[in-house]
Amino acid sequence: MTTSADAGMPEGYTETRLVDPFEIYVGPVFEQGGVGAKRFAFRADERHLNRRGVVHGGMLMTFADAALGQAAWDATDRAPSVTLNMQSHFLRGVVKDDLVEVVPIITRKTRALVFIRGDFKVKDEVVMTVSSVWKLLGQD
Repeated sequence: MTTSADAGMPEGYTETRLVDPFEIYVGPVFEQGGVGAKRFAFRADERHLNRRGVVHGGMLMTFADAALGQAAWDATDRAPSVTLNMQSHFLRGVVKDDLVEVVPIITRKTRALVFIRGDFKVKDEVVMTVSSVWKLLGQD
């Protein structure tokens, strides 16, 4: 049986196991590669569009939070963390059926913080850049 996730799943990807209820609502999110070298993707559909027919910036930021959060999870052996800061720069609109992909890059890691960035692309064109800081819960 084909699910809605299967219908939009890019070749070579598997579905990311999302646990946050809001992320599940706007997903699915897909991944490929191993821990520390994962690529994440989502395919834009009509739920993600604003009235102008482009993907809502809030959806792109939600995808960024999910993808970079998964990278923080992997980089810390699954330590719980929260987003402290996320800066987004939108460079081009994303439309229905576009596949948005990112390879998160850990730029720095301390005992309590993880710094992650990513260039979000449609095909080979960067549509958004994001830099984020993640706080490991229980670490001061």
